[in-house]
Amino acid sequence: MKRAVLILISVALIAPFAAQSSPKTSPNGEATVYRDDYGIPHVFAPTLESAAFGIGYAQAEDRLEELLKNYRRANGTMAEVFGPEQYQQDLIQRFWRHEAVSRERYNQVSPKMRAVIEAYQDGIKLFMKEHPEQVPPWAQEIHPWDVIALGRYIIFGWPLGEATGDLRAGGVTLTPPAYRGSNEMLIAPSRTAVGAAIAVIDPHLSWYDAFRFYEERIYAGDFAVSGVAILGVPLPSLGHSRWCSVAMTTGGPDTSDVYEEEINPGNPRQYKYDGKWRDMTVRTEKIGVKTGDKVQWREVDLEYTHHGPVVARKAAKAYSMAIPYAEEVGLTDQIYEMMTARNLEEMKRALDHRQLMAQNVMVGTVQGDIYYVRNGRVPVRAKGVDPSRPIPGDTSATEWQGLHEFKDLVQITNPPSGYMQNCNVSPFGMMKDSPLTPEKYSAFPYLYNASRTSPRHQRAEMMTELLDGAAKITLDQAIDIAFNPTVYHAELWQAKLKEAWGRLKENQRGGAAAELFNVIQQWNRRSDADSEGALAFYAFKKQLGPSVGRLVEPPEAITDAQLIGALMKAADVMGTNYQSMHVPYGRYFRVGRKGGERTWPVGGGSLTEVGMATPRAISFSPGGNEMVGHTGQTSTQIVILSNPPKSYAIVPLGESDHKESGHWDDQAEKLFSKSKAAPAYFMDKAGLMKVAAAKRVLKYSAAAYAVGR
Repeated sequence: MKRAVLILISVALIAPFAAQSSPKTSPNGEATVYRDDYGIPHVFAPTLESAAFGIGYAQAEDRLEELLKNYRRANGTMAEVFGPEQYQQDLIQRFWRHEAVSRERYNQVSPKMRAVIEAYQDGIKLFMKEHPEQVPPWAQEIHPWDVIALGRYIIFGWPLGEATGDLRAGGVTLTPPAYRGSNEMLIAPSRTAVGAAIAVIDPHLSWYDAFRFYEERIYAGDFAVSGVAILGVPLPSLGHSRWCSVAMTTGGPDTSDVYEEEINPGNPRQYKYDGKWRDMTVRTEKIGVKTGDKVQWREVDLEYTHHGPVVARKAAKAYSMAIPYAEEVGLTDQIYEMMTARNLEEMKRALDHRQLMAQNVMVGTVQGDIYYVRNGRVPVRAKGVDPSRPIPGDTSATEWQGLHEFKDLVQITNPPSGYMQNCNVSPFGMMKDSPLTPEKYSAFPYLYNASRTSPRHQRAEMMTELLDGAAKITLDQAIDIAFNPTVYHAELWQAKLKEAWGRLKENQRGGAAAELFNVIQQWNRRSDADSEGALAFYAFKKQLGPSVGRLVEPPEAITDAQLIGALMKAADVMGTNYQSMHVPYGRYFRVGRKGGERTWPVGGGSLTEVGMATPRAISFSPGGNEMVGHTGQTSTQIVILSNPPKSYAIVPLGESDHKESGHWDDQAEKLFSKSKAAPAYFMDKAGLMKVAAAKRVLKYSAAAYAVGR
């Protein structure tokens, strides 16, 4: 049998939460679950443990199969149920040992969070017991450490992406994890009409599978949180508490490395280190792969150097990944601390555990602070080491020298601009005249991990323009900024086309092309669902061809013939497809759920192939004669950080996976397609009661579920 070759990093770490963990409280009690008019659960309970029980039940009630799949994804057991196309991903999870590390180190999780996790899974198990008809035949036994493994699985895509980029710089190509982008904004009280900071939390991920967030609200004693959670985890990681908001976007310091190992010609499982040959550690895993009606078991050798897993070999070299999260199990505890922080200083102490992956993290507070940190668990590199490419692994001189302290990271509190955005840009691109310049971090450039000339794409540039030009921002304006469909620098193309059109002879300016030209010229640059100019502009840019059409600004060398030719071709296409030059953008660009009977018009989009990437990010794929969204704004939240906060939220499809529930695609129809968000009714039980569509009281006794843990 062919055996794959991989390994795992070995790092000695200390349980970071042991000193401040709370004593285990009694999780007995009851949880009352109200469902609002969009099916979102609002759970009220005397303790967080009993609230977690209610959340577990609610998540299982809405999306049990996807929840169980998430645990299988983390544990690397998808292929044994869903076939060989899942094998490669299972292999990756096995060599990082998410399940094994989480199980072995589960007792390092604080007693408080162990109790919360176990109560949460008891809620899942209760639903499965009550509704055996909804339990899939492939359902596995679930364990508390599955929650920890799932957290590891979710964050590992980011450091794996960093290390894969390092490999590529060394001439070794592996398939990188999928790109994940997001938006986040913070507006200081001085720039808002409400006199409180406003936060926009806007992750951009797939609308399906592991990253399809779950909306929830939790009230348990002094714990009050509204946000979104990964399905299979009890607490939200993006959202806000009674005191603070938390947003994150992809980007951050360089946390992970690749070491180039010299291999012994006489023994491929030995590598040179400080002049001596060292043996690799080898573990054997068995991965099931369903083929037809049978499961075939493949034995896989996982090889390890002391740096990390061997992920590739080339000639006499092996390449091992070093990721400083390899033995970490503290993410759940950190999220709890973040969601109980009462001010910025307490939030910083929670972030200081550095369990989150490399991210741009933004925090707003009810006290009026707005804060940014380029967060990550960052190794201190040896002098002269270039961490952007494979590092020589044959000498102790290139080893990591500990971790950077939290205070070393790029960060700022209350910037002079009165606003910040990070739509996947460098700190230099977050605001006009940003004080966060790379030169200030020249001693450790991998902390900044970008330059002044890093790409500043349409989405981020448009957002900076919108925020910098705004004052006394209202709630409605904040929502419009969050869902803004304006195309940055479209006016430059309009002007260039107008010049070319003006140079035509009078007898050449007629017909459908003239009509389309006028539609484009009258366009306000917003790709709203009802905008005729947006689809006209899209058709025009499309006919310029892929190399020119994707440009944000017209190139100097573009000719009148190219511009007018594209206009005339676009008029022909519009005439053929629609028999009109006046067609709303949303007739072609739509939102709706896979397998659904209906779609709805939507505005905005990430149409990079025609240079139309708007702040409102949506990626589309063909669905019949339409383009239907499948990725982008995943769980947008607008938070007014008054005391207490008020917030509005949306997911692009619906909360439930059951068509008959009424919440399968209701948000796509009633909210997302209309660029609206629904009130979260945060700490507003009277308001919630006006829209509450269902109520369930769940009795919880820890003793009833203790057997079998």
